[in-house]
Amino acid sequence: MAKETVQAVRQAELNAAEKEKEAILKKEAILSEAQQEAKTMVTMMTKQALDMAERKLVLANQQGVEMMEASRNRAENEVILMKQMAKSKEEAAINLVLSNVI
Repeated sequence: MAKETVQAVRQAELNAAEKEKEAILKKEAILSEAQQEAKTMVTMMTKQALDMAERKLVLANQQGVEMMEASRNRAENEVILMKQMAKSKEEAAINLVLSNVI
């Protein structure tokens, strides 16, 4: 009976050692998988951030072009109005000179 008990204890120790090895292997596999998932997530998040930054840059550039065009159009309109005002004043000045001469 003592021999069977000793044998049972040894078998239990062997089983426990085997379970420990399996647990260590499983732990390492889980950690490796978690590290790979983390790398994948970081890569994906980095790509998303870069894509978003690129879209914002394109949008900002487009808005800048639109603002420049709007400013140019306003300036061109002001030039046209100033030319019209100058023409009107020129005509008024000519009429004034002519009225004083005649």
